[in-house]
Amino acid sequence: MNKKKYLNTLLPFALIACAFSQPSVAVLDFAANGLPAYEVETLVERLRSELPNTGAVRLVDRKMLENILQEQGLQQSGCTTAECSAEIGELLGAEFMISGSIGKLGDSFTVDMKMVSVTTGAAERAKNLTFDGTTGGLLVEMQILAWQIVDLKPPQALILKRTGAGGGEKVTVAIMDFDPRGISQLEAQTLTDRFATEVDATGKAILVDRRQMMEVMEEQGYDEAGCTSEECAAEVGALLGVGFMINGAIGKLGDTYTIDAKMFEVATGAAAKTKNATYNGPVDGLITEIEILAWEMMGLKPPRNLIQKRKGTITQEAAPAPKTPLAAAFRSALMPGWGQLYTSNSMNNDPLARKKALYFFAGEVGAGAIGYLIYSGMKASNDDTRKFHTQYLAATDAAVIRSLKTKSDDASSSAESSKGQLTILAYLLGAAHVYNIIDAYMNGPNDEMAYTNKKIDLVYNPELNQPQLRFTLALD
Repeated sequence: MNKKKYLNTLLPFALIACAFSQPSVAVLDFAANGLPAYEVETLVERLRSELPNTGAVRLVDRKMLENILQEQGLQQSGCTTAECSAEIGELLGAEFMISGSIGKLGDSFTVDMKMVSVTTGAAERAKNLTFDGTTGGLLVEMQILAWQIVDLKPPQALILKRTGAGGGEKVTVAIMDFDPRGISQLEAQTLTDRFATEVDATGKAILVDRRQMMEVMEEQGYDEAGCTSEECAAEVGALLGVGFMINGAIGKLGDTYTIDAKMFEVATGAAAKTKNATYNGPVDGLITEIEILAWEMMGLKPPRNLIQKRKGTITQEAAPAPKTPLAAAFRSALMPGWGQLYTSNSMNNDPLARKKALYFFAGEVGAGAIGYLIYSGMKASNDDTRKFHTQYLAATDAAVIRSLKTKSDDASSSAESSKGQLTILAYLLGAAHVYNIIDAYMNGPNDEMAYTNKKIDLVYNPELNQPQLRFTLALD
């Protein structure tokens, strides 16, 4: 009894000794490179608040640091060298000093920090990172760096938080295997896996890897089959650092199957959502039911294809008809370049075919625009010819008659010239369109089965630079 009292008396002193055995650390304000000073101060304060959570160091009070700096006539942001950090640390009685800088280059943020030994003045450890995201996302990075700078692995909760930093309303979730009641364990695991896959497909959750969950449970001596209570699941969730846990049961009553699932918040143990479903039919129909349940559990409307699948209205889609050169030629006949684009889509977006499609379309549209301008000029010249000729017939003055005749002749010549240009352009445009059709056919997609059945087909010989008829004879 006396021995127990003695041990109880010594215990507080032992705890105090352990606390003071932790090395003391002071954190200087970081230099701001391209960022407002107040934002950098906020980020460094997050680093300071996370360091004690590591349990590896004892943080020197910020006020004490500021008093020492004021006495020495220094500013935190001005003390950037290892020698300055070591000198301030010696005055504080700290064993280590942490300093660094936070900068911005374009859309990326950079963080560089080092922990300097006050005794030796040498950098004990240095960490840096480049972060693409919002300034708010740097808060999580500073927390993670707090663990890394003291050479510890960050908690899983922080890693998951980093993963979901840009995910908006995403929540971290771990899913326990559903409890089988009247079905086999293997069937229950298969359905749970499908449920987890569909939860991930919703885009609303960050799932913990099943293997990681099993490792944590093994470390704690848990058996998943025996961990069916909410208390056990909540304890596992806390160890994983997730926000929510999902567990449930899948049962069978006669020809009826039941699914009951529950999502609860790990921190409070309160149920966030409960969903259930009843199903009559073959066991494989449970797959669709549990997929729909996953969307409902995340507060989302299930996709239309799942609803149709449940109703049995999804029909087997017919295989698309094979693409052929003739189809490409027909399309190019209707619209220049369409056949080449059709070929490109059948050949994984062939860049050459896409360029040809653009050139043919732009060329013919451009030629059409020029043709319209020439036609407009010809029409205006014809109108002028008629106008001047009418005035010429009505004129009585010899000088005016000569002038109007000259103008009428000039307008008539201009109209004839425009007509000639329009005729040439029409021939060129027609030739270009025909070439566009031939090119679409020659370089169009070939269905292999249709191709092998052809005995005679039209091909293009690149060596002779001309189309040729080819005769094919199968020897097999």
